[in-house]
Amino acid sequence: MCGIAGATGITDSRSGVRKMLEILGHRGPDACGIHAAEKVSIGNTLLKITGDMPQPLVGRGAFVLNGEAFNFRELASEEGIRTDSDTELLFSMIEARIGERKTPIEAVYSVLSRVNGDFALAYACGNELVLARDPVGVKPLFYCFRNNMENRESNENTGNTRRPEIAFASEKKALYALASGTDGKYSGFKPFPPGLVLSINTENVGTDESSLKIRPPERRISEEKEAVYSLRETLEKAVGLRLAPHSGIAFSGGIDSALVAALARERKPDLPLYAVGLPGSHDIGQAEYAAETLGLEDTLITHLLSPEEIEAAVPQVIYATESTDPMKISIGLPLYIVSKIARENGEKVLLTGQGADELFGGYRRHEAFLEEGADVLDREIISDLENISTINLERDDMVTMANAVELRVPFLDREVIKVGLAIRPELKVLKTDGGYSRKHVLRKAAEGLLPPELLRKEKKAMQYGTGVQKVLDKLARDAGFPKKEGQHIEKYLVTVAREKGFKF
Repeated sequence: MCGIAGATGITDSRSGVRKMLEILGHRGPDACGIHAAEKVSIGNTLLKITGDMPQPLVGRGAFVLNGEAFNFRELASEEGIRTDSDTELLFSMIEARIGERKTPIEAVYSVLSRVNGDFALAYACGNELVLARDPVGVKPLFYCFRNNMENRESNENTGNTRRPEIAFASEKKALYALASGTDGKYSGFKPFPPGLVLSINTENVGTDESSLKIRPPERRISEEKEAVYSLRETLEKAVGLRLAPHSGIAFSGGIDSALVAALARERKPDLPLYAVGLPGSHDIGQAEYAAETLGLEDTLITHLLSPEEIEAAVPQVIYATESTDPMKISIGLPLYIVSKIARENGEKVLLTGQGADELFGGYRRHEAFLEEGADVLDREIISDLENISTINLERDDMVTMANAVELRVPFLDREVIKVGLAIRPELKVLKTDGGYSRKHVLRKAAEGLLPPELLRKEKKAMQYGTGVQKVLDKLARDAGFPKKEGQHIEKYLVTVAREKGFKF
């Protein structure tokens, strides 16, 4: 896990990238590097997890990566490359294809189409800059692209053709820093689309693109027994691939995090579980109960929140998420504190159950979709996956990386998604005489790993289960924003951001 940034088409792009990397220092406290060529500068802040490979890597081109290729050892064996670094492997594979006279985008796409992982990356070679992001957007990437096509014909006649202006970074706040140093010429920063591989010619503004986006399954799994077997097998492998020497689990005690913990226990019995909440809160009680029923009470680390601690963390979460949206802040706060506690205990990686609700129909609205028809629920689940990056993943990445902790999401593993989408929707939201069983196939896959009482448990949303929402409500009222006037929490958060001088 790292932070990446780059720019071209501006005066002294190296200084601009250095400025962005300073802002992204929390994402990679172990090293920082920049490669500056005539047309483009790219850089990286490094958090060492897999291997020890400073970036950028430079050969025929230059390469920076934020993320992990979880199947890199398998790929290295297939390619005959000896390395302990997934970054070095991907770069070597791309460079080999450049040597075979593939274009930069062809080289990057052919390699990434074989990767099971989470990534945002840049590869600069000759006049081409290639940007790419994983299919569901687990790793964040933001960019601004101005092609300077205005008055191109007159510019060409006078020999004053301007190069396109491109800037990208792992977080928008880095791009804001760049904009402040370029008279605001960069604006309109937006998320780089998940699954996109984009090539930009830094000389003539030409672009080309390929797609790694999620596609509907070619075959469907209709039998429950096959669905359960396939899901459990792929999920077990996904959890194993994401375990690292210094890792833990963000643990609420719900079925998603409990299943991850149960699968991880087979490989790493002492894996710590981290839970936070106010004293007496639902999540603390549920985490303690789940850990005890799993026989993992000795590995559970609970942290009791106080209103004062939550209040002190509010500005940090606003800054991390670059937002005053009450939903983002209320969910981001407990995860921010979980990652802070984990980092203080020496962890660099946290596994989470994020993505299970989207993939297996875990929300109440999925019941209504099934009532409209199985095909409607199918479409909505795909839509949930396509939008999970902007709704959840970018927020979660930013609050954990504020503490230099990488969040890993086994439910969004490439193979788990393939199996999940192949399973018929009627096995995800099962209609019974007594109502609905959401995430039915996931609960069946967890049988034998989780006790029956955990399989039936319905979780509370994190902001309510931890008690954070109540504290924010009181903080807003105490700050002079009556609840009856509406949007009182948002008004409070905007005031905090203004007092801290945040400019988003």
